[in-house]
Amino acid sequence: MTVSISYINLSWAVVGIIDKDVRNSLQSMKRPDEPIEATIERYVIGYLGFWHIAFIDKEKMNQCNDEKVIGLGRKKMEEYIATHPPVATLPKFYIVFLNQPQIGCDTHGLSDVFCV
Repeated sequence: MTVSISYINLSWAVVGIIDKDVRNSLQSMKRPDEPIEATIERYVIGYLGFWHIAFIDKEKMNQCNDEKVIGLGRKKMEEYIATHPPVATLPKFYIVFLNQPQIGCDTHGLSDVFCV
């Protein structure tokens, strides 16, 4: 099964979204005049906190604007999705944290892939 992944880069993570109609799905979550990155960041932080997965204080998160690390994060996500394809047609959000040692990172500064 071939899936299309839309990416949103946050300053501290890469988020991949699988959905047939990403624009409409994201628009329903968006507040007026809010950039899409802020919408996704709010969603991810809220989801992780609601399910007691992690409580994120974004002010304490390390910034990562390194295109090489971001590219490696995307590649890691693609490899994960290829071996763990989504089984439902519901939207899927995946996240790879960038340079966040408090979460646990490999030698490239990437966390495991999380499905949120």
